Amino acid sequence: MPWKSVLSLSFYEEPNVGYKVYRLHFNENLFLPRQYYEKLLSAALDPELIRYYTEPLNPTFNEALARYLNVDAGNVFTVAGGDEGLRLLIQFALHGLRKILIVEPTYSMPRILAESMGLTANQVLLRDGTYELNLEELIRLGGSHDIIYLCDPNNPTGNLFSREDIEYLVSHVDSLIVIDEAYAEFARFSVIDLTRDYENIAVIRTFSKAWGLAGLRVGYVVASDTVIDGLKRLSLPHNIPYTSMVLVLRALELRDYVERGIDNMVSVRDIMTKSLDDLGLNPIPSVTNFITFHVGSQEKANGVHEELLRRGFVVRNLSGKVLCEDCLRVTVPPMNVAEMFISTLENIVKHRGL
Repeated sequence: MPWKSVLSLSFYEEPNVGYKVYRLHFNENLFLPRQYYEKLLSAALDPELIRYYTEPLNPTFNEALARYLNVDAGNVFTVAGGDEGLRLLIQFALHGLRKILIVEPTYSMPRILAESMGLTANQVLLRDGTYELNLEELIRLGGSHDIIYLCDPNNPTGNLFSREDIEYLVSHVDSLIVIDEAYAEFARFSVIDLTRDYENIAVIRTFSKAWGLAGLRVGYVVASDTVIDGLKRLSLPHNIPYTSMVLVLRALELRDYVERGIDNMVSVRDIMTKSLDDLGLNPIPSVTNFITFHVGSQEKANGVHEELLRRGFVVRNLSGKVLCEDCLRVTVPPMNVAEMFISTLENIVKHRGL
């Protein structure tokens, strides 16, 4: 039957590794103490409100996030995790040229979502070696695409694009520029302010990474009135559970924990980066809570990935990604785990003669 053609689509397949291994593949924030979560759970929940649907499109929650971000409430749209924001923004292309341009290498989800909607997904590669934006090519192709997607800081390379380059791109194309800032808090950098001046930019943020709340599934989009109006037409009206909203609002009161966690992570990241460099594994300088490093070949990347898994460390194998064919990506863990990881990796490197 024709409907079975859906089975030909790629999907975002993740290993279900459980919690008894070192989970260094999801880029979860591993630096937030138990006390943070215990204080989160002290948030006042009204039992009666669980029986009711939430406010349509979450206006009160949007206003609270807008105060935190120092933007107008009408320019914030809350979503069930950053991926829902990405899905809704990609849907804009269904009502236009049906084409999306993706800056690669990057997060796999935009391409998977686009192809699931029957959209054409094209790519522009980052500059080999520096992983910087190829502005000329983006501007040349941008006008024939509804959406240009880029992740900043970029996943999996971990680098930050020039603010000047991003604004130049936004000002020279009419396409909707979708900026995925899932890791922006780690870099303490954002281009959210550009949404005040440009109609064609949408910034996606999430509480899954730096805030350590991946299980709550809450994110938001900051964009112009035009983009927000479009999101209202595409979104389900009750997309975020009441309990998730209450816990996120409590987390905003506890942001000092997040800031201290980022400081601690940066210290460990610097040590890990030097250790990887000393092992000859050529880490890419990162402003995020992960490090991507070169192993030497796709075959070696596959072998090291399997050996790390056998020894209890789950990292992301990037060998299928353009410009990252020999790379692995590791989440920065607390220092005691980082030391064990580096020691294990050093043993594997020496044993395999990398």
